Amino acid sequence: MDQMSESLERRPGLVTFAAIMMFLLGGFQLAWALTEFGNAAWLANTAYGTYGGHLWIWGILDLLCAAVAFYAGYDILRGGVFGQVFGVVIAGFSAIRWFFMLPVVPLAAVIIILVAALILYGLLGHAEYFAPRKPI
Repeated sequence: MDQMSESLERRPGLVTFAAIMMFLLGGFQLAWALTEFGNAAWLANTAYGTYGGHLWIWGILDLLCAAVAFYAGYDILRGGVFGQVFGVVIAGFSAIRWFFMLPVVPLAAVIIILVAALILYGLLGHAEYFAPRKPI
């Protein structure tokens, strides 16, 4: 086996890091969805229409986002293009969003921007891992 085919078989470390970050995002989205489901009935009884009693709809939306993030993490681990594209989009939006937070919380913003840059580098710098492979 030559060096090129051997390097394509092993998953780069930053690609694994990006997949773990997608699983972490999915976990946070799932926790937020469960919180929204738990607070939907309480909020509808006490707020009298502040949210119109539709917090459960946001819970369903966050539950769908969690499912997509979990699938993207799985897809990144197996070398799928959907996971790569979804990871790049999420990391790009996150970096842009946290640039606006630099004046408010500079240390946290810099850390999150660096993590987003690592994810982007892992997914874009190792694009050969996501390329279709020829069957042996």
